[in-house]
Amino acid sequence: MYRILTPTILLITSLTTNISCNVLRDVEQEIREDIFDIYRGVAIKTKEITGNNVTKDQMKLRMFRNRPEPTKLVLNDTDLHLLRNTKGRLVFITHGWTDSSDSDWMLNLKEAFLTKYPDDVVILVDWREPAGKLYYISSINVYDIGNFLAETIEKLLDEHDIKPSQLLLIGHSLGGQTMGFVGKRLQKSGRKLPRIVALDPAGPLFDIRPADKRLNPSDADVVEVIHSDAGTFGFKDSCGTIDFYPNGGNMQPGCYRVDISSLPGVKEPVLCDHRRSYHYFIEAVPHPKDYLVAVECSEWNVLRKTCDLNNTVALGDLTTTKTGEFYFNTNRNFPFNINHLGQPRGFIDAVESVGRGVKNEADEVSKKIKNGVSKLSSGVKNLFH
Repeated sequence: MYRILTPTILLITSLTTNISCNVLRDVEQEIREDIFDIYRGVAIKTKEITGNNVTKDQMKLRMFRNRPEPTKLVLNDTDLHLLRNTKGRLVFITHGWTDSSDSDWMLNLKEAFLTKYPDDVVILVDWREPAGKLYYISSINVYDIGNFLAETIEKLLDEHDIKPSQLLLIGHSLGGQTMGFVGKRLQKSGRKLPRIVALDPAGPLFDIRPADKRLNPSDADVVEVIHSDAGTFGFKDSCGTIDFYPNGGNMQPGCYRVDISSLPGVKEPVLCDHRRSYHYFIEAVPHPKDYLVAVECSEWNVLRKTCDLNNTVALGDLTTTKTGEFYFNTNRNFPFNINHLGQPRGFIDAVESVGRGVKNEADEVSKKIKNGVSKLSSGVKNLFH
């Protein structure tokens, strides 16, 4: 029996190991595209039946500036000339699911920019109605909102003397994915955004999408991603040119774990990790060089504790063109910064924590592989009984 079983297993192993990695990647890509097409079709049909198609008037642009005088107004296409003489950047900020531009974090981030960079103009992009649908519908609506915002930006570039280098796009959760679609649309007209900042970009229903249907590193010259709830509400894998993983990318200090099946009204603790991305960023904007300093490190390097402590970048540095995965540690509560004079202090605790998480995940995968091989062996053995 074992004389038959052993060569059979060896044959299966040989065939498996000879499968090209490129072929496997192609198959995975096709599967992702098929799954995405199915769920996109369901969402679009639901929108058609319920009359919930997105229109441009469901996107509101709230403009704030300090110079030449403090200004606050809702922009439409006929008001875009007001932005013609902007000396600083146009900073577009948008929200995610069930949120709006009235939220404290958007107003606080707006204030952080106007205080640190008084020549900037901040535009809060409000799409609360399309963002307030069932999640699987709102996750499709980001495509429409991204296109509408791209149309407005194209008008600014074509008709009002705004330069692409003046643009900065920031989005949280579904808003991070939205800004990716803005970048894709602009590239069709030969422009590329200089920088997108995605604050824990949404993961559910985007993790099954092919790369060209979600935020990816090609959406701007620099795609900066802050992962604070990776694998839950946030996108798990690196999807930017530079990816920040505070405290390992999930389970943020000071965020309490709750059983969402047994407690009503637990929105705040459940979303705490997801929201920490914008709390960290708001705190970092006024300190672009020496605050919340992150260290380059890969998962393998984390396990070996060989992170490059000489390659650092501050979270609020909006000029960096560095690439890779960067890690930093935080306090449990505000102020979150634990660095002193730019030196990563207390970072090794975070490194070790991430390392344990990666090792546990690797052990779990190893167990599944062993179980799979065991079942395969049993099946082959029964086949020859």
